[in-house]
Amino acid sequence: MYEISTQKFSGPLDLLLQLVEKNNFEITEISLAKVTQDYLSYIENQALVASEELADFLVIAATLLLIKSKTLLPVLTMEPEEEEEILDLEYRLQLYKKYKEKGKEIQQLWQKRYFLFTRAPWKDVAVQFSPPLNFSVSNLAESFKKILAGFEEVKPLEEKKIARIVSLRERIQELIEKLTQGQNYNLKELVVKDANKDQKMDLIVTFLAVLYLAKENLIKIKQDKNFSSLWISSQK
Repeated sequence: MYEISTQKFSGPLDLLLQLVEKNNFEITEISLAKVTQDYLSYIENQALVASEELADFLVIAATLLLIKSKTLLPVLTMEPEEEEEILDLEYRLQLYKKYKEKGKEIQQLWQKRYFLFTRAPWKDVAVQFSPPLNFSVSNLAESFKKILAGFEEVKPLEEKKIARIVSLRERIQELIEKLTQGQNYNLKELVVKDANKDQKMDLIVTFLAVLYLAKENLIKIKQDKNFSSLWISSQK
């Protein structure tokens, strides 16, 4: 049983960084896959996460599940957007780590009572305005216009409805009911064929459910050779 630590954290990236550093991992795709279960176990106890912040934690959790699925299913093809999400999470976590390190340095300076930092004074230097040659107000106005013209037009994002995907707990229950009938099933046969659902995501959820049931010794998995079809049946 996973035991949840009571160490304080401020936000999903802070929690994820603590889990990575606790295991002395570098911030890589492989290390993020390894701490996925710990992260999910942590946020499952919603008493530790403020309800108004839960959505932010779930967004990170979705990306971690994507990374975990990629490590478990090397043949799974990722969309460019999904690969970008994984790289973005790595970058954000590395950036957040630098931010925390610099924060500790600032805290040390504060404890030393260093409150004011200035550049060296310009002794005996007269303050004056030195515009470039051939400068005019019209030149300045034209320069600003060119800068403003270079900005991209802000376009509203396209609205899309989020399709509901069956939860891991629901899929586990469905598989238990199906496999107790005593038949052998190919993994693909267990994936719900629905044009309105994301087949790739449904395959991932089904595969994770199969792994859970195998871990609990409730099913048998047979594979004749590497990368061949998986056959699943009940232990009874």
